[in-house]
Amino acid sequence: MCVYYLGRDFEFHLPRPVARKLFAAARAALAMLVAASAVYAQGGWKELAPVSCPSPVPCPSEGMTVGGVGEMIIGVYGFSRFSRLVGGDQRLTRLYHINRNSWSLGAPAPAPARGEQAYGETTHGDFLYVIGGRSGSCAGGACDNVERYHVARNTWETLTPMPTPRAAAAAAVRGDSIYVAGGREGGDGPCGADALDVVERYDIHSDSWSTVASLPSPRSDAAAVEHGGRIYVFGGCAGGAFLDDVFVYDPETDTWSSKTPMPTARASLVAGHLGDKVYAIGGWAGGPPLDVNEVYDIESDSWSIATPIPTGRGEAGVYSHGDRIYVVGGSLPGFGAATDASEAFTPHPGTPGHPDHGHGYGHGHGHGHGHD
Repeated sequence: MCVYYLGRDFEFHLPRPVARKLFAAARAALAMLVAASAVYAQGGWKELAPVSCPSPVPCPSEGMTVGGVGEMIIGVYGFSRFSRLVGGDQRLTRLYHINRNSWSLGAPAPAPARGEQAYGETTHGDFLYVIGGRSGSCAGGACDNVERYHVARNTWETLTPMPTPRAAAAAAVRGDSIYVAGGREGGDGPCGADALDVVERYDIHSDSWSTVASLPSPRSDAAAVEHGGRIYVFGGCAGGAFLDDVFVYDPETDTWSSKTPMPTARASLVAGHLGDKVYAIGGWAGGPPLDVNEVYDIESDSWSIATPIPTGRGEAGVYSHGDRIYVVGGSLPGFGAATDASEAFTPHPGTPGHPDHGHGYGHGHGHGHGHD
């Protein structure tokens, strides 16, 4: 017989064979937990549950709006191979539960269904904002629609339309404002002559729009993040050219300035933000989708290389949370070849962006609290 103590005031007695079995089960469970968490302790990429929906709904999707609130990632709209072939889009609201590594469906998004909404982590408080996009239901193919999804209530609300209809713009949240930069005004696909330099600011509290200083040059399919009250825009394409530019917008002076270009020119990338580092992941540059993962150090205005993403892709969604970057869905080679792959990246210990490197992280980026 074995005697075990629980705290100061409790004890229980077990026969030795039972005790051995219990401890063996505990060791096995601990081993599984350690194995599952090893990739996060060591850094690198981890495969997550693929984007999934009840049959027969096709869930591999490109051009989704993706954001997160706490331990929930939300993916809205987007194109699948099926939707491209039949001329329809998806009004799906996909919910990924980080702690459970599983997907479910939320309330359907409002019509018109579309893809290639403004790229960026457009969450504020308990809301995900969906801005613009591309759909045959919108005049000229580009949309001005704006909606927001309330995560806790599982409800949708339609907001004031964007002044400039466009698809594939870049967006970032600063305080109570969302900045939407560039994009394209037609529905013919990326890198055309219809790329825009317009930048518009959405005021969340007043549900109104205003125009701010234009980008230094037109572009669509760029990526954007907010850091320190400024908006950083990475890459994109225009007029058939893939761009490596990095521009930063200062709302206090309403001006743009240039930073050190990306090592790899590309469009349709995602930008994850941990501490004072931005991870420019994936994208397109005229060939197969890229797996590159390049790290921009905001403080030193310099670039370095991180572990490539296992599934190279463009037009994915991204959510930065804790010390991890989640990349969801995206496009692969071939007409309408969307992917359901979801992967999470953790910087290696001692490298830029990791908690032990001297920087802390917020929970999800793009909130920009403390700025007007």
